Parts: sequence; C-alpha cells; structure tokens
Amino acid sequence: MKNENRMREWATPVTIGAFALSAVTGIMLFFKVNLGLVKHVHEWLSWLLVVGTVFHLTVNWRSCVRYASKPLGRLILIAFFLLICASLLPMGKRHDGRQFGRISDVLMQNPLWAVAQAADHSPDEAMNILKSKGIHVEGKDQTIRDIATKNDKSTVGILEIIF
Repeated sequence: MKNENRMREWATPVTIGAFALSAVTGIMLFFKVNLGLVKHVHEWLSWLLVVGTVFHLTVNWRSCVRYASKPLGRLILIAFFLLICASLLPMGKRHDGRQFGRISDVLMQNPLWAVAQAADHSPDEAMNILKSKGIHVEGKDQTIRDIATKNDKSTVGILEIIF
C-alpha cells in the first residue's frame, strides 16, 4: 500500500504534465506552428505520457475496470479502439517514399526553367518565389541541386518552395 501511494504521488502528475505537453505540441503541429523543437518534443517526450499512463493505470486499476464495466465507459473505449483500428487502414492515395525519391532526383537535376514549368510557373515567377524566400538564384538555367547547394538548403526544400 505504501509503494502504491508513493507511485500515485508521481504517476498522476507525470500523466497530467505529459498530457499537457503532448496536447499543446500536437495542436501546434496541427496548425503547422514549427517553432524550436516542437516536433521533436512531441514525438519523443510523448513517451512520458505512455509511461505515466501505465503507472497511473497500475495504481488505479480497480477504478479503471469499474469505468470499463459500465455501458458508457465500455462504449467510449470501444469507439476509441475502432478509431485506432481505422487509423491503420490504408485510405486514399499513399505516397511511396521510393517513388517520391526518384521524382525529386529527376527534378533536382533539371534547370530552374524546366522545374518552373512542371510547377505551372513561368521561370521568372519561380525565380521571384525563391528570391522572396531569401534563396539566391543566378539564372534560369541553374539546376535545383546547384541552387540548393549554393544556398546551403536541401533540394527537397527548394522544390517545396517552387511547388
């Protein structure tokens, strides 16, 4: 009983704090607010939520079983279980990472004017778009790879700006 109380003293606050951390960083990611280490904090420190929840469930097992034995509690848990299963189903178009890699390899070897056309821009528009993002472009014949290298950027980053 003494160990259970000691575990409860830290398990519940860790669960609450980790939930707050995960919720705030998750909402920031949803709204594409990429400040500092938000993405890494969300991905890695969300494990604290898992750990805290496991220990919280351990010390509150009887209460949790009681919730799950009631019709509303059971319905909510089944709904979330079904949502988890549905989230694992392949739906819509999936992007094959290898295929995207091949496409970006081809695009990065082409001059800016050709990539601009593929992105439905004029070469001048593409140059202006890049310049507005602080990317230095020497000319329309410069390859995407060369633009990326000379600006210390990734080629995919340059392509994302153009597209």
